[in-house]
Amino acid sequence: MGKSTSLIFIRCIIFLSVTLFVTSLDTSLVNKACDLCENEQDFCYNVLGQNLEAQRATNMHDLEGITINLALKNYTAIAKNVLEVTTNETDPNLKQIYRKCLHEYILMRSYFQIIIDTFNSNGNVGQTIFGAASRLSTCMYYFMGNPPLPNPFVMENDNVGSFLGLIRDIANMNN
Repeated sequence: MGKSTSLIFIRCIIFLSVTLFVTSLDTSLVNKACDLCENEQDFCYNVLGQNLEAQRATNMHDLEGITINLALKNYTAIAKNVLEVTTNETDPNLKQIYRKCLHEYILMRSYFQIIIDTFNSNGNVGQTIFGAASRLSTCMYYFMGNPPLPNPFVMENDNVGSFLGLIRDIANMNN
């Protein structure tokens, strides 16, 4: 019985050692990518450093795909929030501006599809980011009146912009 327990213990140690080694290799890919990010380094560490799927990526192409999927999930949640805020707004002037911004978010969905299609065809995703980024900029522009209007989407816009920048940075590493 003592020999059996020792064998199980040794197997557990070997398993844990291999698991820790593999995890450190995977994490180093995320670290490498985040270290090379031009503008979104902190955002990269916050998003990909906490994501198990990203930590398990074995190459930059996989990491790029994971980042695109995370960005799409994030965009979808934000677009729903923009719709909800727009629907619930009672001030007709603000509601009109919110509707314009919502329209930009709706248009942005087609640009995310272009990003996904480009990735799936092994194209240069970094070049496809501009369309989505321009929709985002237009949404932000609507709030830049004189005087500037309160923008309930400022954090969401920053978040989408950071994801687009992160996708661009990782895509540029991959090409």
